[in-house]
Amino acid sequence: MELQQLKYFKTVAHIGKISEAAEELFISAPALSTSISRLEKELGMNLFDRSSNRIVLNAQGQIFLKYVNQVFASLDSAKQELQQSVLHHGPHISLASINSLMWVNLIAAFTSEHSQFTLSCSGTSISKLAEDGLATQHQFLLAYECEIPPAYEEKLDSIFLFQATPSVMLYKDHPLTQRKSLDIQDLAEERLFLTMPDSSMYSRLQKLFALCDLPFPADQSYSFLVRQKMVAENQGISFFTKHPGYNAHPNLRYIPLNDPFEPWNARLYWRKDRPLTEDEKAFRDFTQQFYQELH
Repeated sequence: MELQQLKYFKTVAHIGKISEAAEELFISAPALSTSISRLEKELGMNLFDRSSNRIVLNAQGQIFLKYVNQVFASLDSAKQELQQSVLHHGPHISLASINSLMWVNLIAAFTSEHSQFTLSCSGTSISKLAEDGLATQHQFLLAYECEIPPAYEEKLDSIFLFQATPSVMLYKDHPLTQRKSLDIQDLAEERLFLTMPDSSMYSRLQKLFALCDLPFPADQSYSFLVRQKMVAENQGISFFTKHPGYNAHPNLRYIPLNDPFEPWNARLYWRKDRPLTEDEKAFRDFTQQFYQELH
């Protein structure tokens, strides 16, 4: 099985026509068809259902495509890491997070104290973690426990950092700012701006509305900065996972949201099968101390 065969397979799976895929790959249609047939023969099963003018992945083909995508994703990650190794002459740390707000102050503090280090910080998503795990170029993942797929969690080591507070984000003069805490029922008549669907807060809100037997609100999902601006202009209310060191907006107030489900424990994760280097241990220890001092 050759990498070129996998590239051919992936292209045909995406386009669905041998002739068009061959044109994109700059080879003849018969040569492409032969390559796909050889791949299927090597695997001992068909990967496509064929008709007169279409070639469509079958169930086995869909399974195989998932792993082929992982192969090419790993190669892309390898290229990035190799490029980084050339660009970064000193110690380098690569960090991923589902919520970039969690690491802004951490990164600023670490680079201030450890100027010999360089850091790269990338976003990921719950669905990407569930499908592919932590990308190979990243040494660490900063996330809440509820964001880690259970099947993947056993492959990770971690340290506890802090417990966040799910909160309702309100305009400073909103009447509900006088409350010490809020239930979902208190928000039934409010205009709600939701977090993005592939987020832990969105999933938690779905559970809270279902628990209270309330209809889930019409989907108005926006990024954090958009939601923050709209709430600061008193257009509605939204939600925020309040964490140590967050930068409060002067026009906003954050009232705890009563949440009976599992706590929002933030942890720093890394792979069990790869021992940490001394530089990585230094970053891990700094991160733990940084959040301990914020409590």
